[in-house]
Amino acid sequence: MCALSSNLTAHFTEPHEQPDDAMAHWRTNRPAWLPDHYREIDNSYNSVTWEWRHIGWPMRIIPFAGFFGGATCYRITALFESDGAFGSSIPVNGQADLKTQEAVSSAAQRYEPGGAI
Repeated sequence: MCALSSNLTAHFTEPHEQPDDAMAHWRTNRPAWLPDHYREIDNSYNSVTWEWRHIGWPMRIIPFAGFFGGATCYRITALFESDGAFGSSIPVNGQADLKTQEAVSSAAQRYEPGGAI
């Protein structure tokens, strides 16, 4: 069963790491809430994006289903910003499957399903 909205916004902090260090840490040691099937697809000077392309089991029996739009694409982006002191503020935005949404929600300092904080 799918959630009504797969969009999420969450907020994390790394109080003892500057944004560059926090981003490097998250890239080498991905957050515990992010499943292994999400792959890093993009990184800029201040963000990292992970993606998972999922094809449901009914679509797997149809040849080339992913080519014809049978896949669901989930993307999560973490933006690393200074918190104004010695740490980092990390807003996380994107779309995720229900299990990942629940994991993000339980790990985040703030969480908003379907919208921005």
